[in-house]
Amino acid sequence: MIKLRPVSRQDCRLIWKWANDPDTRAVSFSPEPIIYEQHVKWFENRLDDANCCFFVAEDSHREAVGQIRFDLKDKEALISISLDRKFRGQGHGARIIELAARTFLASTDTKTIHAYIKKNNTASLAAFKKAGFSPEISVLVNNQPAHHLILAKE
Repeated sequence: MIKLRPVSRQDCRLIWKWANDPDTRAVSFSPEPIIYEQHVKWFENRLDDANCCFFVAEDSHREAVGQIRFDLKDKEALISISLDRKFRGQGHGARIIELAARTFLASTDTKTIHAYIKKNNTASLAAFKKAGFSPEISVLVNNQPAHHLILAKE
C-alpha cells in the first residue's frame, strides 16, 4: 500500500539522489547532473512556494519509494515524479500518480494536470496512461520530442 506525506527539509538529499540517478537524468529534459548546492536552493524554494505541492510516497513499511510534485499556475498543474531505483518496474509509478493526482484534484480547485514525458521514456508513458492520463499529443519540450498527457477534473 502506498501513502503520501508532505516533503520535509530532511528529504532534500534523498530527492537530490533520486534526481541524479543516471536513468532519471537520461529521461529528463535537462539531462546534466545536478550540483547539490543548486539543488538545495531549488528545494528550499519549492518548500516555500505556495504553488507547489510536493510529496514523498512511502510503502507499507514507511520506506520512501519516490517523490511526486505538482507546480500550480492558475487552475492548472504540472506533474513531476521520480522513483527510487529499487522500486522501478513494479507498478508503483502508476499507483503513486493515480493516488496523488486524485487526491490533488479533490483537494484543490485545479482543473487540469499536465504531464510531459520524453519520447524514449516508455515506462513513464505507460504509468501515466495506466493512471488515467490522456490523450497523447506530440510536442517539443526544450527542443526534444515529448508526449503531452492530461488529466482533467471530472
